[in-house]
Amino acid sequence: MKALRTVFAVIPGAESAVSAVKAHQALPLADRSKLVGVHVSPLAISYGLATDLALASYIEAQIEAAEEERKSAEAAFKRACEQAGIAYEWRADTAMGHLVSPHAGAMTRAAELILFPRLPEDATVGRHQIEELVFSSGRPVLGIPSGWSGTTLGQKVVVAWDGGREAARAVFDAMPLLAEAKLVRIVSVQGFSEEPVRQFTMGDDIAATLSRQGVPTESHTFQSSRRNVKEELLAQALDIGADMLVMGCYGHSRFREMMLGGVSREMLNGMPFPLLLSN
Repeated sequence: MKALRTVFAVIPGAESAVSAVKAHQALPLADRSKLVGVHVSPLAISYGLATDLALASYIEAQIEAAEEERKSAEAAFKRACEQAGIAYEWRADTAMGHLVSPHAGAMTRAAELILFPRLPEDATVGRHQIEELVFSSGRPVLGIPSGWSGTTLGQKVVVAWDGGREAARAVFDAMPLLAEAKLVRIVSVQGFSEEPVRQFTMGDDIAATLSRQGVPTESHTFQSSRRNVKEELLAQALDIGADMLVMGCYGHSRFREMMLGGVSREMLNGMPFPLLLSN
């Protein structure tokens, strides 16, 4: 299976640089691979301020904060890459509005894989949503938990499988990592105690496909006694000591996914290990 050469990392702030570089080093990389760091700052836009003086003062403060964040993120990223001895590139831009992930997605469409080391939502000037990055980039996105310090990625993997288009896309987008795995567990759940099943298809066929590629795969199909998808997938991951979870970024439409959330958004909240999402 082809190793990765072009990996992008969306860097919200300086605190995420080290996690991005560590995750990059844990990937199956080809010779002459490169890590491209991307940072997007929001343009200062204000509504409803009472006076011109207040408006000018607010905008100036926002511009200064965004510029300082960009500089510190760039310095931290370059320092981490140089210490790790990896080839890198840095790109920065601005976006209209406070939500910067759609613009970051547009900047990362040439990536084979996008790394997104997460920070708390209120920790950066711009607002970042990983599902927006998935939708806007069209590329697989590997969400890295805040403060992640793991040394492996894709050695033991849980795949959330319901037979849907999103799940299939996620599996094949993850193939560069799955090809190097020691164990891949396909989890197909027929039902939960408190959550309806969106779709159900046994994972036997996709498990057979992975096995033909030389991936050590096991398929688990069952009725769960747990309350929801998140609880079950986390339990399955802990059972095998997984260092990565693969799943589709679900939603009947982008609007519904953004407004109502769903399994993929629930999995993002407090995830203890990297989560590869694809749509």
